[in-house]
Amino acid sequence: MKNTSSEPMFQSNSPSVLSISGSAMQALKIACDEFVASGKDLRDFTITISLETGKTETYTNDLFVVTFMGKLTPGKRGLGTANRVPGSLTYFISKENWKIIKEQGIK
Repeated sequence: MKNTSSEPMFQSNSPSVLSISGSAMQALKIACDEFVASGKDLRDFTITISLETGKTETYTNDLFVVTFMGKLTPGKRGLGTANRVPGSLTYFISKENWKIIKEQGIK
């Protein structure tokens, strides 16, 4: 899938200011609400978001893909035991109906 949307998700005029589109914020809110409900602390994770368009095996639509990746322990490098919290969790959110259509990763 490719990002073919003409609307940028983010804009930044300086390193300390980030503007986010309403659609991207809606997807982040949905994913964050679900993630926090699982009992995890957002401060232990780095969050990425992307917009994918096109057709998958099970879905034809625009999807926001929101991933929560455990942060590295300060002073550590690499994978495995370097992470404060193991694993990652990805939510696939339909832009059509704003529902999570798939979860992937470790809860």
